[in-house]
This record gives sequence, structure tokens and C-alpha cells, in this order.
Amino acid sequence: MSQLVAPGDRPLRADARRNREKVLSAAREVFSEHGRDAQMDDVARRAGVGVGTVYRHFPSLDELVPACGAVSLELAALPDPAGAPALFEGLATPAERIARLVEEAHGIYGRAAKEMQVTRREPDAHPTVAEANEAFETTLSALVDAAVAPFELPPAERALVRAMIDLDTWEALRAAGLDPAAASAAVSEMLTARIA
Repeated sequence: MSQLVAPGDRPLRADARRNREKVLSAAREVFSEHGRDAQMDDVARRAGVGVGTVYRHFPSLDELVPACGAVSLELAALPDPAGAPALFEGLATPAERIARLVEEAHGIYGRAAKEMQVTRREPDAHPTVAEANEAFETTLSALVDAAVAPFELPPAERALVRAMIDLDTWEALRAAGLDPAAASAAVSEMLTARIA
């Protein structure tokens, strides 16, 4: 026997959905600031809801952390590592290939720098944090490999390329006052000069 849904129940469902989204958004912020020291009370305060609302949607951190991770990976929009070579098809010169590499890496950072910082800082906080960190690192390495494949770089040069497109490098350039376009151009020019 199926239950009828009363018309008055629909707004509650919409409210519950909004509360869940607020909790997830707040939790992502709290986790990026406090890492493993984050508490459900902190999440509730940041979301502007009662702690009971947080627990109603996520009975434990073991349920909240993976939900946050899923949202973070969705926002990061990581390209499939197996499909990385396709991103460089038709690009023959070092300048073109490096520009695409930097564009892809910096795009990821623009969408998910805070999340990547957390996964790097505390990969052992939860298995899904370690998985997210692995996804970020695998993707970046695949992008580097695909970008420099035609140039037969020795391992040390490949490692240099990877370091120059790293999150820490991007953050250092941004902290030095370079806007996203200027940071990307600087890295692209330096790497192209090195490889060409």
C-alpha cells in the first residue's frame, strides 16, 4: 500500500534539500579551515542550522566527509587521466602543449584549490580524503605525461614540469600578486623556454 504525499509536504522536502546543501557547503568550508579538527557543531554554526539538522542528514563524520569529497571532486571537474592525451591532440609545438597543460592544471586549482590543500595536508584523515588526493595527483601526472610525450624529456625535466604546474607553485604566484591569467602565462613561458 503506497502512501499519499500531502501537498504540504513538498515545501518540507525542498527545505530539507536546501538544509542538506547548506550543511555540505558549510562542512566543506569548515574542513578546509580546520581539517580533522572540524566538529559537527562547527558545521552547524557555519550552516546556520541546528546541530540536530546536521546529524539528521549526516549521522557521523564518516558519512559527512565522503559526501563533501564527492561534491569537491564534482566541482574540481578533473579530466579522466586515461583521456589526457586527447586534450593535446592537434597541438604540435611545445608552446601550444604547455599552454594547454597549464590551462588544465590552473583550471583545476581555480575550481578546487582549497579541497586539494585539505587532501594534501591530511590524506590519512579518512579513506575518501586519501582517494581524492590520489585522484588529484594521478590526474596532474597524466596531464604532464600527455603534454610532454612528444618531447622525450628525461625524468628530471619531467619532474620539473610537474613541479612548475603544481598547486604550491600556483598558490605562490597568486600570493605574489599575479592574477590567474598572468600566473598561467608566466608558467607557460618559463616551461616553453625550458623545453623548446
